[in-house]
Amino acid sequence: MLQALSNPISGKIGGRLKAWWNGEEIAPGQADRSAEDRPNGKETVQDFPSPSGVAEWTPQRIAAIQCLYGDGVDSPSGRERTRALISPVGLNEKMTVLDIGARLGTAARVIAKETGAWVDGIEQNDALVEEAARLSTMEGLAKKVVIRKLALNHADVKAHKRDAIIARETLHLFEDRDQLFKSLCGLLKPSSHLVITEFLTVPSEGKDERGEWNMLHPAAPQLFELEEICDGMKKVGFDVRVAKDETKSYKAMLLNDIRRFGETIQKDALPRELQEWVMWEVEYWARTFDALDAGGITLHRIHGISPTEDPTKL
Repeated sequence: MLQALSNPISGKIGGRLKAWWNGEEIAPGQADRSAEDRPNGKETVQDFPSPSGVAEWTPQRIAAIQCLYGDGVDSPSGRERTRALISPVGLNEKMTVLDIGARLGTAARVIAKETGAWVDGIEQNDALVEEAARLSTMEGLAKKVVIRKLALNHADVKAHKRDAIIARETLHLFEDRDQLFKSLCGLLKPSSHLVITEFLTVPSEGKDERGEWNMLHPAAPQLFELEEICDGMKKVGFDVRVAKDETKSYKAMLLNDIRRFGETIQKDALPRELQEWVMWEVEYWARTFDALDAGGITLHRIHGISPTEDPTKL
């Protein structure tokens, strides 16, 4: 596990989290509950799985990220960011949306609840798919929001064309970049929306911080450069309307979420089996903040409109 909170997110928040981590701050009633768990006054020893040090979606990490950002939320200010993302699209209950890299279905459920649109999502991790289905059912959206483990070129994904595609920080995971934007264009109706938020790279900036962030992943993320992603869209006929650097606002949301968590951690004690996972999750996002702050990566929003003619018939 990495040295916890050795970065700009530290300060008073880092000190508070470190104190909690070291057992120096105990939530009211937590000590009494711990005593109840010790038969005959002896501590019960249990083995809990520990984080591997890379960003893998285990059930423990899925629980930890929701501890950090809120129930059903899979990224910093996930609900708020989705609302801003879909605002220019003008979705309604007659429209369909494809959510690529759906994770916990945070964005998909916001879209369905606030616009009435029908959303299907694709996600490659089994544990995320299972939790997304549970969350959709809990919110009464089991039919309106369907997250499945499918490839982008699967027949069920290609079965019909959508009014919009949403892709949040996921396109860098696709290996076949030559076909990626052609595939996305082919899944859209004419004059429909492709809305992307993506971590992009600036090769000359923040190399050390980007390198540390890369090390938190099973394999180093193969990030696009801004020009590469815009050119890829234009090549297949997209009209790129927006290519905006939102790094500053994303950092502010991330920092505010970590601050909120730091301010409430004493009140809401975590189960022992999640404490190390939550601290690792904080560390992951702190390193993400470092890389963004140093300019090694950026967070961009890119909004394109598909060709007026069906690209599969051109």
